[in-house]
Amino acid sequence: MKTKFAIVIVSAVGVILASSASASLLVNGDFELPNQGTSPSGSQFLGVGSTIPGWTVVGKGGVNVDQTFSPTPYWPGNNSQFMDLTGNTGNGGITSAAFATAIGQTYQVTFDALNGSLVYPGSAYTGAAFSLQASGGSLMIYSAVPTIPTVLTYLFKASGNLTTITFMDKSGFDSNAGWIDNVGVTAVPEASTIIAGALLLLPFGASTLRILRRNRTAYNW
Repeated sequence: MKTKFAIVIVSAVGVILASSASASLLVNGDFELPNQGTSPSGSQFLGVGSTIPGWTVVGKGGVNVDQTFSPTPYWPGNNSQFMDLTGNTGNGGITSAAFATAIGQTYQVTFDALNGSLVYPGSAYTGAAFSLQASGGSLMIYSAVPTIPTVLTYLFKASGNLTTITFMDKSGFDSNAGWIDNVGVTAVPEASTIIAGALLLLPFGASTLRILRRNRTAYNW
């Protein structure tokens, strides 16, 4: 019976954790818009100041929105579009549209990264690939990932009611080392919230345990 009781409580806590996670606060974090399906090369170059839904190109160079399947399937396991931060010249980047945040709340950015120089024709690049920074947050520089592909994370504590995140190429040329996709931002549940939720479940757990004990007694001939 104790095992069943533990399963009930642990399962309920899992529900709390799941409900605490929300959908990404970003728009077009998978770079599916605009659709490049009609582009002959499967790629669109975006110069500084250009915009796509949810993002603006910044820095001193442009970026590319590419299809993973055109003209060659360069990103294994990815069947959608992605962002090439190196563009045609390097030194470019993208800034997200501002999204609502709670001051003091911790948020997590997750994204897929691929060192395209390992699969795109050319020399493999292993230096600093790109950076990520939330407005009011610390600057994180990522080296060219050695595996294909990799899920990376970045944590920041919101300093304002509106926040942006910025990815910047750090290779300085068209290295293809900074390919990203599936960018998402979610709030990180505070430990106190998880504990409070678990405490709320204790009466339910105790009631369930009493019922299980009564059932065991009733059928214990």
